[in-house]
Amino acid sequence: MRGSQKPSVCVVVIASMGRTVPTWRGRVEQEIEMLVPYRRVLSADDQHRFDAMLHDVRIRRAAGGMLPVHEAWKPMLLSMLLGAHERIQVLEEQLALLQKNAQSFGGEDER
Repeated sequence: MRGSQKPSVCVVVIASMGRTVPTWRGRVEQEIEMLVPYRRVLSADDQHRFDAMLHDVRIRRAAGGMLPVHEAWKPMLLSMLLGAHERIQVLEEQLALLQKNAQSFGGEDER
């Protein structure tokens, strides 16, 4: 370089584009957070049931994110219903097994 010349500096500014639509996970968590006051006044047993329903929503977030909806409640309710159905199905299977075992021991006639 010659005496009075300064080295040239290239500055690159990268503008990141912000999200215009919140992530599905963020929307679900925001809805769940708004339910905290409701949960707080439930009985301990109902809090346990409510937490199980919210767990059903959280474990099915990927499926809920596939629905093009503006409100988060429809996929959340579907997830809760699916979780309830899953528990009912498990109970039905357990009941059928117990009935089968009872019949094999001669405890009850077939119904």
